Amino acid sequence: MIVPSHSPEEVVREALRDLPAMWNKMKAPMARLERSMRKDKSLRRQPHLFEYRSHAGNNWLVAVLPTKKVLNIAPFVWYRGADGYYRAARIVHDGVCYHISHHVLEQYAARFNRTGDGLSRLKEFVRENMSFGTEYNLDGNEVRVGIPHGYLIGTWLVPHQVAQLITFVDHGKLHADQLEQMD
Repeated sequence: MIVPSHSPEEVVREALRDLPAMWNKMKAPMARLERSMRKDKSLRRQPHLFEYRSHAGNNWLVAVLPTKKVLNIAPFVWYRGADGYYRAARIVHDGVCYHISHHVLEQYAARFNRTGDGLSRLKEFVRENMSFGTEYNLDGNEVRVGIPHGYLIGTWLVPHQVAQLITFVDHGKLHADQLEQMD
């Protein structure tokens, strides 16, 4: 179970242990979504969000973006830190996992959603920004992630396995050369 005092690396490690149980639990909702998508074509390209609390006590948000041929799925585990702020981690089996700090969520909320509680803002962030396009600085420790609403900047905690995302910059604050990089 993820506890508030866990480091981002420990959060990712715990979530990876819990990942098979989450995938098993999501089989039925994904099958229902696929069936309903065959009947109602308007569900395509419309993001969906499923919530799940595992037996281990971890809270999951599973973002799904259906397309004509495939379901794009992005699982996020969320928790509250020792300071009471929400944090999340995008979990990828055999890939790069991203830990999202509360500062990223605060900056996102200040720009896009000032109302509601922290959990509803987190859900909106996950639903709207489930697609991560990543650039790595091979010589340094920097990680840059492009999302539909902006740009996330962070550092490696475990090189090419776990990245800590620490700040959010929306498209309106990017320079012309940075916008080119985003495209």
